[in-house]
Amino acid sequence: MSFHGTNTFIPFPRYENAVFIGDTAAETLAELKIYARGLIGGELPNMQSYHPAEKLLECTSCVMNDQRLLTTAMRRGEIDYILLENNSVSDMNLKELVPRLEASGFCVKILDITEDPVENIKRAAFLFQEEKRGERVVREYLRTEEALRKLPPLPMQKILSLLAIRHPVDDRIFLFAISGVSELNREIYPALNAINPVREDLYDTVIPGLVEVNDLAPFLSYEPDWIAVMGDALGVQKKLSEYVQSHPREVPKALSQMKVFSVPYYARPLAVRKPSILKFWREAAEKNKRLRGLCETAEAS
Repeated sequence: MSFHGTNTFIPFPRYENAVFIGDTAAETLAELKIYARGLIGGELPNMQSYHPAEKLLECTSCVMNDQRLLTTAMRRGEIDYILLENNSVSDMNLKELVPRLEASGFCVKILDITEDPVENIKRAAFLFQEEKRGERVVREYLRTEEALRKLPPLPMQKILSLLAIRHPVDDRIFLFAISGVSELNREIYPALNAINPVREDLYDTVIPGLVEVNDLAPFLSYEPDWIAVMGDALGVQKKLSEYVQSHPREVPKALSQMKVFSVPYYARPLAVRKPSILKFWREAAEKNKRLRGLCETAEAS
């Protein structure tokens, strides 16, 4: 299943002596291979794996309330400018920081990301005078989207999605199940004809869409067709392995038949990568479909 066109040229990365604030802006620019020295965000888990060369400073809500860490980083790092995203989130619009940052003597640029991903890519490319990069990214986005649209529908399937977040200092692993109110459920599951067995209203959650998993048993009892592994894949695998060791007689088919696939996490700031992320999910679903056929044949014989 090929999703790429004939021209898959990837431009040389461009590194800006700047701090980018806002996950959607940072991910849109990353698609253009434009990176900053520092990032401020907070909606995406395991950001270190997405942006290993950029310093993660603090969360978005933190900088909205207190700019001291940012201003200290700016002066110590001799940063040229700050880029803020102008978004449609009324209680977290970073554009409100402009007067305070300019009053402190900093140069500020604004990237409007209030439109669809294609338009946001074009705006980002125009802001950085990288229209050729923007054209390539848009072309690949639309080509992948169209290739996925032409694929035949999949049979209905039940997918349990597990996300592991590893603490960057002490290596603790935090395990979550993705619930039905998540953006992943709304944007990825329908394209796979998939059912999410995890209902948000059955659990106490701190972050909407993420249900903390202290015991895997009730989640595996849903008997998913396959298990999606996201974030720190080894972290999820360790938790699943521990479950099998402690419940050797209660191993669901998804585990005994090796229907566990590592796929990319998805949330709103990653909309610019939705086609490429969905491509991996589709490939996992196709593998599960083939495995199911093999298992059914083996059981019949």
